[in-house]
Amino acid sequence: MTQDTFMQRQTPRALWVGFRIGALALPLVLAGSLMAASAMAHVTPLDIGDFNLGTAVTTTERNSAVEGDKGWIDGADGDWGDTHDTAAYIFSLVGEGSADVTLAVRGRTNALGGSGLSPGFTLYQGLPDAGNGDHDHSIGSELLRAADCAATPGCTTTEGSFRVMTNFRITNDADETGTSASVFTYVGHAYDGSVTLAGANSPLYDNQPYLVPNGDGTLDRAVSTTFHNLTAGDYTVFVGGMNYAAVGFPLRGTGLTLSVTPVPVPAAVWLFGSGLVGLAGLARRRMKTTA
Repeated sequence: MTQDTFMQRQTPRALWVGFRIGALALPLVLAGSLMAASAMAHVTPLDIGDFNLGTAVTTTERNSAVEGDKGWIDGADGDWGDTHDTAAYIFSLVGEGSADVTLAVRGRTNALGGSGLSPGFTLYQGLPDAGNGDHDHSIGSELLRAADCAATPGCTTTEGSFRVMTNFRITNDADETGTSASVFTYVGHAYDGSVTLAGANSPLYDNQPYLVPNGDGTLDRAVSTTFHNLTAGDYTVFVGGMNYAAVGFPLRGTGLTLSVTPVPVPAAVWLFGSGLVGLAGLARRRMKTTA
């Protein structure tokens, strides 16, 4: 399904101010109360910040926690995945021009002593809802998912809304008709190691083994990639595990670092611009002479 078929909700990133989750607070809360299920029941991203396209910068590592070690790769198969098993980060690019953005994600031992994530991540343009809390199993999300599955040749059933190699949409409990969905427009992805899904799980629905693209080939609980020529806008990164055989709930720690490298304007563009300025000046001088 193409982006044009989606009903997109514009959620100002400013609404996330004050909603940021501390690096270690989430695992500690999860360890200490029955709020664990509700705390991770909705997409609640960690806000990394605003970054000017003309300024080179590398952030400090921002930490979060993920349920299990399978959440990302599960979104690569034929019945899709569940955002409950992922962590989300949001950021904005502002200003003129474009920049190369490098995302580096690694597994970290979390506050509970659990082992780090075997990471995979996908970058999307767009934001989740900041007020009501998007999640895969709201009435609206179920309707959206049924429609999107029906529009995908071969799809017959889904486990959730999360799709790691294409656009997806999701909504919240307040949007029972699914008419105000959050839309995540796919930019790119990368993951640790290499995974071949069995034919029965292929996203191509052809019953043939499927090598998930963009693995780094080295299973070391770390992965990074650079997205070239990104422009101003709001972005969301979903992070989860790439271990398709993993079972169980244990929390796994993860850390994300973001780097922005401005893309220089080509010299030819500057020359073209200066040439236009020169022609404009020459035209003005001729007008004065003839006057």
